[in-house]
Amino acid sequence: MCTYIFVCVKASPIFTETLKELRFGRRRIVHQGGQYSGKTVNILMALATLCAEEDDFGVTTVTAQSFPHIKGGALRDFEQYVYPDFKSEISSYNKTDHVFTFKSGCKLEFRVFENEMAARGHKRKRLFVNEANSFNYMVFFQLDSRSDQTVIDYNPSLRFWAHEKLLGKPETKLFISDHRHNPFLTEEKHREIESYTGELFNVYARGLTGNVQGVIFPYWQVIDDEDFPEDEDHVYSIDFGYTNDPTAIIKQVLIGRTLFVKEIAYETGMPVKDIVNVLKANGYKKNVPLYCEHDPDMIRALRNAGLTYATPARKGQGSVNAGIELLNTYKVFYTASSKNLHRERSLYIWETDKEGRTLNVPVDRNNHCFDAIRYGVYTRYLRFGEKDMKAA
Repeated sequence: MCTYIFVCVKASPIFTETLKELRFGRRRIVHQGGQYSGKTVNILMALATLCAEEDDFGVTTVTAQSFPHIKGGALRDFEQYVYPDFKSEISSYNKTDHVFTFKSGCKLEFRVFENEMAARGHKRKRLFVNEANSFNYMVFFQLDSRSDQTVIDYNPSLRFWAHEKLLGKPETKLFISDHRHNPFLTEEKHREIESYTGELFNVYARGLTGNVQGVIFPYWQVIDDEDFPEDEDHVYSIDFGYTNDPTAIIKQVLIGRTLFVKEIAYETGMPVKDIVNVLKANGYKKNVPLYCEHDPDMIRALRNAGLTYATPARKGQGSVNAGIELLNTYKVFYTASSKNLHRERSLYIWETDKEGRTLNVPVDRNNHCFDAIRYGVYTRYLRFGEKDMKAA
């Protein structure tokens, strides 16, 4: 038995349709969505609504590939966008175990399952697998078989197990969404996504199953923010944005052949004073290098504002490809809070010719974080990297 709860929330059709299907007992719901469709937040709102209105002490599990993924994704989205609207319906939040207990007695937990054996645990009422295209199928199978209802979401850059195992089955409801379903997205962001071309447009602007090949940095890994080596020797780098493009500021540390990267700003139209404030808030000291895109006026303004070590990044013929090649010699970890870097990583690809053959030319889009990273790596670490390789 349950009583419908009407919480005043900002939502999209993804929320209303998901909630309707779950209330009517749909066994599985698949959300295939493009970029910024809002699917994760709206799924979480639907799950929270059910936890608030049901009185059967059921458990809803939200999971993802790894804890950094869930902490920087679904858990952060819940804390930032969902929890404020449902606070009156939640009796406690165990931040250690990441469990929200509702006044109804239902629980919403955020957990990670390292392997198939770990997934063979207790039954649950509902399961939500976030970014399922990065999730191991056998782990999913064990969790799904112990759940009354299952919801998954993903960006359809490539076909994966959901297309073979779930879609087309009578117990599965498929929703395809894109940025046009998100009424809270800025017009500027809508225009940016609509400007994508080719396969990127099909996948990220329309949520269609695609075949996005040639991702430039496919093996970078996410880590918890607390695992970023803050106290090690570090540099900062910046790719300036103006009216339409964002300013991307990166903090990076190289330890041996391992590069640690942290996005500390990603914002359009940042004035110099905001750049200075963001840097200082993220541990910048005046004697630490700040490698900048070549813009003499901006560099002069930063120096006048006290950032005397603001320096033009090293550039030369072929420096973009040289920077990419150097980055690919490192094992790279980036923090879970680096959400724009995470988004750009799936969009930063090699150009293709008319026959679809990959060219050795990176697309000049969705690369603001990567340009900033490259400035630091190519300027600061190229010489050291060459010495390391000679000594190896």
